[in-house]
Amino acid sequence: MLVGNPRAGSRTRGLAEAVTAALLERLGEPPSGVHVLELSEIVGVSFGPEPAYGATAGPDPLAAVRSARLLIVATPAYKGSYTGLLKAFLDQFGHRQLAGITAVPVAVAASPAHADAAASALRDVLVELSARVPAPPLAVLESRLADGREIAAQWADQHAGAVAHHPVTAV
Repeated sequence: MLVGNPRAGSRTRGLAEAVTAALLERLGEPPSGVHVLELSEIVGVSFGPEPAYGATAGPDPLAAVRSARLLIVATPAYKGSYTGLLKAFLDQFGHRQLAGITAVPVAVAASPAHADAAASALRDVLVELSARVPAPPLAVLESRLADGREIAAQWADQHAGAVAHHPVTAV
């Protein structure tokens, strides 16, 4: 699970956790292998050739993403798109470096237009990196986050079959 919110422990992360749990349950996979990459805790913004990782980074987060089979990527909408923090992180991947990974874009926003725009833009960048995005992104309004588990369950009920075509190791 990759969380692009600049604030750790965000409601965006809570939604990503709900989507991950609901999807893994429907796929019959144990939730024990889930790894969370919270970008606010591990990535400092750098415009140099190497990303700046925080002291709590632990293992290489780029390698963790590359080794994933299922990647839930969640972001709040900032100015109608996904966060710059997430953009800076995803820009570290070269063309086709997410090939073989099934990705699920998740966006949270105050307005429907911004939620849809952020989810669509995130889907587009994941596809550009060659991730498989077999289901429509999940776009959720901030005002509906109290119902996040229910929304995640409904999304998983509708789309788990499309996601199930690859073996799952969740990040």
